[in-house]
Amino acid sequence: MNPAQAIPKISGIILAAGLSSRMGEPKQLLPFGESTIIETVIDNLIGSKLDEVIVVIGHEAEKIQAHIQHKPVKIVFNPDYKEGMLTSAQRGVESISASADAFAMTLVDLPLITPDLVDMVIDAYVQSAGGIAVPSYNYRRGHPVIFDRRYADDILGLDEDSGGVRSLFKKYAGDIHYVTVDTDRVLTDIDYRKDYEEALQKSVSA
Repeated sequence: MNPAQAIPKISGIILAAGLSSRMGEPKQLLPFGESTIIETVIDNLIGSKLDEVIVVIGHEAEKIQAHIQHKPVKIVFNPDYKEGMLTSAQRGVESISASADAFAMTLVDLPLITPDLVDMVIDAYVQSAGGIAVPSYNYRRGHPVIFDRRYADDILGLDEDSGGVRSLFKKYAGDIHYVTVDTDRVLTDIDYRKDYEEALQKSVSA
């Protein structure tokens, strides 16, 4: 996008519908800072330049909704959450506002991604000519990933055998602008209890 153009409107999508099977309990609701993991992720996105925040829920939806219904977010229920993350990504993409020019997608188990990191990716998206902006640490792709709206139909057309949203990185490799960051916070997801404990330590030492 040409910097001279109007600032694009970007929707944020948090994928929070998973089973947390490796954790053994809903990681969305684990204590983190002064609230929970999911509330921390929501607050980080709200604190960024994103124009709206969409939260896709599924497993333990009622419990999770009770924790976040006071937040200024759009809550979307994915009835097909047991079929995998792709279905949640598709529900999120379907729910972006009609005025959105692009959408940023991230996972609920990345509470260490601060608003300034989100804004770095947003700024890179705005300034780049490519349609996809991805943060990178030590040559590893992180989150959030920002997609121009023109890729929405591609995502909605994917099936479970497609390789998911990641398949677009191969299909549209030439459209990707990588944003080099100096922290592994864009990679630090929480799958196991050990991951959770390490993330807590990082949040305290920040």
